[in-house]
Amino acid sequence: MLLLTSWKGRPLSPEQSNRMMQVWGKIEAAMAENPNVERLCWYITSDGSGGVTVTKSADADAANAFELETSLALSEFLEFESKVVLDLDTAMGPILKAMEHING
Repeated sequence: MLLLTSWKGRPLSPEQSNRMMQVWGKIEAAMAENPNVERLCWYITSDGSGGVTVTKSADADAANAFELETSLALSEFLEFESKVVLDLDTAMGPILKAMEHING
């Protein structure tokens, strides 16, 4: 399962920024030890206001647990939105079926 998570930074004081980085470091360490979750990419906007990640999870339970843990730990500092995404190989079959429905 692939999850696209976008985040947007909340206004933070310097103290909150430091605390966020400490919490984030703990989440990163936990992710490195979790065999059920792997980050495929991580991008941050050039102005530092937000970014996106794509993570690959072993299954829906692992994905949901990781996303819940992350969003609860960091929601004071960041706004999150996560969506399940498909790679093109996985999506192509349903896309072609949809086109069959549309075109009769």
